[in-house]
Amino acid sequence: MTFQKAMDGYVGPALFGLLAFLLRTSVFARLSINGVTPDLLLVVVVMTALRQGAFRGAIVGIVFGLLEDVATGRLIGMHALGLMLGGLAAGLLRRRLYPDPWFVPLLAVLLALALQQLVVLTTFFVARIGVQQLPLLVVIEYIYTVPFAYIIRPVFHRPEAPT
Repeated sequence: MTFQKAMDGYVGPALFGLLAFLLRTSVFARLSINGVTPDLLLVVVVMTALRQGAFRGAIVGIVFGLLEDVATGRLIGMHALGLMLGGLAAGLLRRRLYPDPWFVPLLAVLLALALQQLVVLTTFFVARIGVQQLPLLVVIEYIYTVPFAYIIRPVFHRPEAPT
């Protein structure tokens, strides 16, 4: 199996997702800022959606979201729904914008983070779970996550027009 075929299927994103999960729970857990680590799984989901489309982005988002939900021990489905919506939005953005411009990964990650945070905040509100310093934590997550879109992009990037 060639690298391009692996990246066009589920094998490549699955391997990068597992690597991102391991990095987030080990290395970046020690480098957290106020308990916030970069959301590498979200970046992998967004890059998968930009490469393969909305449907695969949503499927990969559900799988990685469930992995994150089980690992954190929080409300099951919260991250799965957030990452699914993020992958779906990034995949739909791919249809509207050709994925070569420099701003598309930035825009896709910002949109996916906003959708995921909306789901998490809504879930916390419904479950009456309070979060202190919420605006600061949101800003830290944006600043900490967005650069990884440009670090991971060359692996997922395919310089051709989407179908």
